Amino acid sequence: MASLSTITEDEKNRYVIISYMFECAAKLRLSILTTASAAVIYHKCSCYLEKSDFDQYTLAATALSLASKYEEEQIKIRDLINVTYRTLHPNQPYLRISQEYYRLRNTLVDCELFLIRILGFHFQFNHPNKYLLHYVDTLSKWMTITPSTPIKNNINIIDIAMSILQDTYYDFTLIKDFSPQHIAIAIIYLVIKTYGLDIPGVTTDEEHINWMKVFSSTITDDILVKIITRINTLYKYVERTLEHSSSATKSHS
Repeated sequence: MASLSTITEDEKNRYVIISYMFECAAKLRLSILTTASAAVIYHKCSCYLEKSDFDQYTLAATALSLASKYEEEQIKIRDLINVTYRTLHPNQPYLRISQEYYRLRNTLVDCELFLIRILGFHFQFNHPNKYLLHYVDTLSKWMTITPSTPIKNNINIIDIAMSILQDTYYDFTLIKDFSPQHIAIAIIYLVIKTYGLDIPGVTTDEEHINWMKVFSSTITDDILVKIITRINTLYKYVERTLEHSSSATKSHS
């Protein structure tokens, strides 16, 4: 397992590409699940790019295309090309049907075939989303609040937890080294501790493991600490990395 408190240069580069992917997904109005699936495809396949003629941004765009098909959320290829192109080149006009447009389209098709070969046609993603929603709903029956009760600026526990979960997709270490059930539990625990939420009968940190075991018998204090350490590391470095990347881009534009 990689160090949980440090970020490598490769991981910093991944943060930049995932941020680009998230921006494109938002412009295309893709769902959280489709965006998450695209991030997983990108992470799993990025290490193979050195054996191909494709770059990281092409991989990101292609991952969005494949994820939208897998999640049955179809997007028009022309919309995908224009959004991904103009997000990368915001000062450029929309692409008309032209030689450049067809070049980008053919590149996406070729990259898609490349990724399908890498993944071996296996597109099964077990995301933490469904576990998180189920766990919060069940846990709220023991607590004094409901999932829709505002706990910060009219934002509820579900919105905060899902926002943190979305951010975990920046990081391949979290995706590949921890189960989705454990990630969901750790995020809920992080929200509970951050906002001082009460669970009846739970008065010490050690007693929190009791409700966690109800959802996953394999969760341990060690796993919990590792996931939260990695999430804290993610928040420590990702914004700094993206700000540096943005400044470097502006200085060369």
